[in-house]
Amino acid sequence: MENINLYEEMGRNYTSIVYKGRRMGTLNYVALKCIDKSKRPEVTNHVRLSQNLDHPNIVEFYEWYETRKHLWLVVELCTGGSLESVIVRDGCFPENVVRMFGLDLVKGLEYIHKLGIIFSDLTPAKILLDNNGMLKLGNFCHSKTERDTFEDFILLYEEAGSRKYDNVKKRFQGSPIYTAPEVLQGSETTVSSDLWALGCILQCMYTGKPPFMSKTYKKLLEHILHQEPSLPIPRESSTPPPSQDFQNLLKGLLNKKPNKRINSSELQKHPFWTLKDGN
Repeated sequence: MENINLYEEMGRNYTSIVYKGRRMGTLNYVALKCIDKSKRPEVTNHVRLSQNLDHPNIVEFYEWYETRKHLWLVVELCTGGSLESVIVRDGCFPENVVRMFGLDLVKGLEYIHKLGIIFSDLTPAKILLDNNGMLKLGNFCHSKTERDTFEDFILLYEEAGSRKYDNVKKRFQGSPIYTAPEVLQGSETTVSSDLWALGCILQCMYTGKPPFMSKTYKKLLEHILHQEPSLPIPRESSTPPPSQDFQNLLKGLLNKKPNKRINSSELQKHPFWTLKDGN
C-alpha cells in the first residue's frame, strides 16, 4: 500500500474501517477498507466474486493487501454513502426517485445474474451511491454463484484456518428482513430470492420502512411466511399515493411463492420503469 495516501475516515463498524485514499502521483481517489482478519473467509469470497466485474452499477474492485493485523480492500470511492443512510436521513423518496434508483438496482442485478452470481444478501446497507447519485451494489461477502452450496462456504472458513463456521447457512442467507420466505424455510438463495429483496428495498425507499418488520425474529418469520406485505403508504400525507404500476410491481416481487414471483425478463419489461407525467 506504499503507493496510496490515506485521508480521512469515512465510516466504521465493529470489524472494519473505511478510509478515503489517493494513489500517489495521481488524482485517482479510492476507498480503502481496513478489515479484521477474522473476516478472511468473507473477504476472500468478495474478492473471488467481484474482481472481474465491470458495470456502472457495481462498485469496482481494484486490489487487496494483507498486513500483520488486517486485510485491506481497495475499491471504487462512493462518496454518497449507503442507501440505508440516505433513507434514514430523508425518511422516504417520491415515486420518481424510487424509479430512478430502482432502475440502477435492476441493471446491476441483471448483470450479475447473467454471470451466474446471486447477491444473496441484498439490503440498503450494501448499496452505495457515487457522487453522481448512481446506486451500486457494493458488498459481495455473502454472495455466491449458482453452483455454490453452503458446504462450499464452510470450506472457505476451513481454508482460512477459522472454526467460526457455526450457523454459516444463516450468515449467508442475509438479513431476515429482506430474506425471501423460501430461503427462511431452508432453500438456497436464487435469482428469485434476490428479486424478493429488491421488492422489499423498493417499498422501503417509498415508505421509509420494509414491508415486514417485528421486534422479535419469531414474529418477523411468521409475518414473512404467512402475512401479506404492508401496503405501500407514503410517509408524508402530502405525497401522492403509489401508482397502479408501482403497486403491481411490488405485488409481483413480493409473491411468497417463488414459482409465481415476477422473473427477471418480466421485471425488465414492467411498465413501472416507463416515466409518466406526474410520477
